[in-house]
Amino acid sequence: MALGRRWKVVLIILVPLIIILVLCGQGKRGSGGVTEVQIATVESGPLEERATGSGNLEGASRVEISASAMGLIDTIAVSEGDTVAAGDLLLRLEQDQALAGVDQASAGSLSSWVAWEQADRTRDRMTELWEASLASEEEYRSAREAAQIAWAGVLRARAAVDMAEDALSRTVYTSPLAGVVTAVNIEEGEMAVVGTMNNPGTVLMTVEDLSSLLVRVTMVESEVVNVTRGMDVDVELDALPDTSFSGEVISVGLAAISGYQAGSGVPEYEVLIELSGSDPRLRSGMSTSVEIVTDRRDDCLHVPVQCIVPRPDPADSTEDVEVVLRVSSGEITEVPVTAGIMGMMDMEITGVTRGDTLVAGPLDALRKLETGDRVVVEDD
Repeated sequence: MALGRRWKVVLIILVPLIIILVLCGQGKRGSGGVTEVQIATVESGPLEERATGSGNLEGASRVEISASAMGLIDTIAVSEGDTVAAGDLLLRLEQDQALAGVDQASAGSLSSWVAWEQADRTRDRMTELWEASLASEEEYRSAREAAQIAWAGVLRARAAVDMAEDALSRTVYTSPLAGVVTAVNIEEGEMAVVGTMNNPGTVLMTVEDLSSLLVRVTMVESEVVNVTRGMDVDVELDALPDTSFSGEVISVGLAAISGYQAGSGVPEYEVLIELSGSDPRLRSGMSTSVEIVTDRRDDCLHVPVQCIVPRPDPADSTEDVEVVLRVSSGEITEVPVTAGIMGMMDMEITGVTRGDTLVAGPLDALRKLETGDRVVVEDD
């Protein structure tokens, strides 16, 4: 983790704690120039680094049925909560105009076919006469071209029939998958509106496969950078605060979600999580918050994050190094450390020993104390 980004994260976590520390006093001086401090002890044990995000539940497959043709809703065959199979009827628009269009196109196709048969017979007869020198070449060519024009009319009529049948098919909506109807947004007699470039069409209903559930969350760039497929996830739902669920990351967005423009804010990325198990209380659209375990240590030395402070690097004053202020016999020693993963309030470090006593506050003391300074532990 880069030093600059690490301290951005630390500051975000420590703002409330810093306020408390400031209120409690900023490095009160005791008698004889001794500074009163709060302390923490280096401990060992497991530590997890987590990324957080929020989002909503949805089915493993989710389809929004949008209007593909304008028309009045004639029949709605399902209700919200109904289970449907792939191909089941969902709704139907008024079909009178579409049926009339099919009839008209079919009649035109029949007429064009009859016209072509007549032109074809005329061409054959004129060919025989021309070969017998009983018809001029001009008459022969005219008959042949008339037959070709008649065949083009047949092709146009066939295309008109296909278009009319397609228009009729757009009045009938069937389920593209097996699942549950989770939303019905229209009523019989309403007008279905087709979308345009700038105006979305009517979303008639939504069908979802709820046999397995997904959590679609958004995460800021500083969180998503450490998230990869296969990571374990803890999921909590606002509607079920006393129940926790587990899951697994199945995809991580590579591009910022739509709507983000450079310079307009912090980019966010979409992460898709597959929920483990099922619960009849779960509903599509429920609000969720997730914690993704991005790194884990089964046993490591760790301290509260506020114990680690940046100090100028003796070898390069333009750079900072991370140190802790160790207390031994009432005296401070600056100890360089290497920070590792960061949990909720603790950070992994190397360079100290389990049981070491470190300065944990107040903020003024963490900023000013140096090697050799005398300290005393504040009374509780």
